Amino acid sequence: MERDGLVVTEIISNFRFARLTEKGLASIPDAVDLIKFLACTKLAFKEVVEDFVKKQHLMDVLPNYRASREWWDVARRLLIKAPSEYTNFDREYLELSFDTWKEEIRNKVLIFVDVEEEIVILPYETRFTSKRYAKRLIKKFDKAWLKATKMFDVGVFITITLPSVFPLIVQKYILAYLMHRLKSYLRKKYGDNILFADDIGENVEILKTPPHISVYEPQNCLSYHLHAIIFGITRIMDKKEFTLWLDKHLINFLSKMGHHIQKTVNNRLTEEQVRWFNKFGRKLLKKYLRYKRKHRKYEGPINWITQVRRKKINKDGNDIYYWEFAHPPPDYVKFLEERQKQAKLATDGAGYSPNDYIKKYLVKNLREITEEDSSDSDGSNKIGEKDKKRRRKHKLAWYWLVRARFFTVSPVFREQESYRGRVESGWGFVGVFEKDDIEYLKWLEGKLQNTIRALTK
Repeated sequence: MERDGLVVTEIISNFRFARLTEKGLASIPDAVDLIKFLACTKLAFKEVVEDFVKKQHLMDVLPNYRASREWWDVARRLLIKAPSEYTNFDREYLELSFDTWKEEIRNKVLIFVDVEEEIVILPYETRFTSKRYAKRLIKKFDKAWLKATKMFDVGVFITITLPSVFPLIVQKYILAYLMHRLKSYLRKKYGDNILFADDIGENVEILKTPPHISVYEPQNCLSYHLHAIIFGITRIMDKKEFTLWLDKHLINFLSKMGHHIQKTVNNRLTEEQVRWFNKFGRKLLKKYLRYKRKHRKYEGPINWITQVRRKKINKDGNDIYYWEFAHPPPDYVKFLEERQKQAKLATDGAGYSPNDYIKKYLVKNLREITEEDSSDSDGSNKIGEKDKKRRRKHKLAWYWLVRARFFTVSPVFREQESYRGRVESGWGFVGVFEKDDIEYLKWLEGKLQNTIRALTK
């Protein structure tokens, strides 16, 4: 049946699963007979068809990523599902796929030909497998924060948490839409009246939109969570007003989801796909309204909003700047207790600040990347430590799954990188190979050198 295009099979763990294709469901009598043979009711048959079409359309909205087979396999399974529907098997599948991908990456090398016609072999590095790469990300974050501290002395900290009833791929676009609407609102409210620090000097770049530093974080259920500090403003709105504002724009996005996705995410969507996404968005809207009715106290996306201000202390004749929350987030006290025990994170010289609170997610990722897997030691907390490590793995794999950056900053905080990579100008790229193919690589080296000599004669 697979050769005839009636079904598509997929191997997960030690099991082979088969699902009917649209061709098999719509026009092949054999597939219809198969459904009847399995005693599938008309309603269940309709659900099968709708579920298949939903998967196809949701995957169509993804850009044409150049990604590994491991990523595409897990993305087709998890990105189109709501985190509230994830099972333990889904989480284990994500973790195993991520580990498999990392092992394959570590076993690969990049092959170049330098200007002297010599073969150069370099390791294949990514942000999830390279300690050097991860530390460079920390350095970029610190530079961006230092520049923000020099330019501004006030800002607003916000946290936005989405309910886990939306598919993960839809949550990504919801948060992007909400941040876009928020920046538009602030642009109209403040205009050219962005508040710079008094000691910044005269060479001030004119900004139309308040700049920000933001961090995406997965919740324990793997739903989206956003922290951001927007600089140069003293206030957005009251918390209750902000909650209702987020709820209004979330409903607006769902009511015209196809239109918004086409305008902001994928302009290659056809009119038919836009209509389907509008219809699917209305279904998600009904689901969201049911969620609100079920949770009576829920008025909109859970959030936290508070002002942050830059402070200054003089230490040994040097001015040290740090930041303080006006009203710290609920888990800030717990964060302080953990940091007091570890004392690894403070960067201001005056205790722990919003910088450290946001940076903790980046440091967690760095720790997970740089730590080697160690054998479990005997002890009373063996199981607890194992579960904690597994949760960290799920969260790191989440960044790989949703292809989210560890942090984002506005262009005004970015610096031209003077970083010099291992690849120099004039090198020619040959390809990506397995380390095990060393004999083939040696043969390839001789072959390429002979070819280059022949071409240069």
